[in-house]
Amino acid sequence: MRPLRHISIRVPWHDTGWDGRVCAAPRLNGACLNLRRIAESRNDDAEEKIAGKTLEEVPHHQWPPCVAERMGFMAPFEYTRFPNHPYNRGPETSHGHFKDTPLRHPPYSAPAVPFFWMLRENLTELAEAHSIDAIDEREPDLGFEAAKTWVQDQENQKALLECFRSYIKPEKSLCFFYAKQVPFVEDAGARRILIGVGRVLHVTPPQEYDYVTKDLTGRLRSMLWELMVQHSIRPDFKDGFLLPYHAAVRKSDDEPDFDPADVVAFTPADRLSEFSHASQLVTHDGAIASLLSCGVALRRVRQVLPGKWDHCLDWIDVRLSELWKARGPYPGLGSALSAFGLEQGTFVAYALMEKAGENADPWPLVEA
Repeated sequence: MRPLRHISIRVPWHDTGWDGRVCAAPRLNGACLNLRRIAESRNDDAEEKIAGKTLEEVPHHQWPPCVAERMGFMAPFEYTRFPNHPYNRGPETSHGHFKDTPLRHPPYSAPAVPFFWMLRENLTELAEAHSIDAIDEREPDLGFEAAKTWVQDQENQKALLECFRSYIKPEKSLCFFYAKQVPFVEDAGARRILIGVGRVLHVTPPQEYDYVTKDLTGRLRSMLWELMVQHSIRPDFKDGFLLPYHAAVRKSDDEPDFDPADVVAFTPADRLSEFSHASQLVTHDGAIASLLSCGVALRRVRQVLPGKWDHCLDWIDVRLSELWKARGPYPGLGSALSAFGLEQGTFVAYALMEKAGENADPWPLVEA
């Protein structure tokens, strides 16, 4: 049994709130161009013809490249993508027997792609650290340099993806959605911009590509790297929330003195590795620090924007209590303060623990 971890999932900036619609003003969205796949493939003229439409209304061949980058993680409807292997260059090539493979996106889900785990240079270290049955000697020589960057053997890929997935516990793990760039933050430095937080409800097992033939003797096989993560965030923010960045942008349009950057929640600077490579495992400490950042931002938000922010803060407080119990030491302090009638006691307890120092007894500060 592997220990509980959480997951970070990168999304592009999107002007309709990641709800499964094409951007309302695609040409004005420069922030999403920070992601290479979008920058290389985006067609502004084509996207403007379908601007604001849902993916349900648009034929697959017209879908923008941001669909594969999780632009619809808040879509309330199901849709299916049909990816093919990026090395399929035709029927006579090494991956010519691969065919378009249906990849189902349930409502309120996002495909997590743990690129760090699929880098070949990390294969041996990950296998040793996590007791994974993956060995470099299985890796095929595909005859071109780019292929050497990534794990290519299907057995190795499956073992790595299954291990990554095994750390994510439905109902208990949190999922942190983040962006590398948003239009109202000029320089995030060694941090990401937190978009929203919810609980993981389900993670699909690794899925193998489909092939044009059943006879795969001597032929390459491969896994899709996407692990579909269904999450608990809904528009009513009952079980998770999005930071209200779009409302903040609209407020700044009406009130030039208001800066939307004032209500941004950043990932902790010392946890950059946990919020990189599209999707990565997040430790309890990384989750705690990120939730605290969200709490600070939401306290600013409730002063300037209407919304159920007290409920969201209470939700954070409950999650922090759970995390602290999993993390220790003195895991019950936040619950004890709440029992004494202190509002959002876990926030207060964490502040006291930080002031007391690592592994120090915080009770003298409580009594003071």
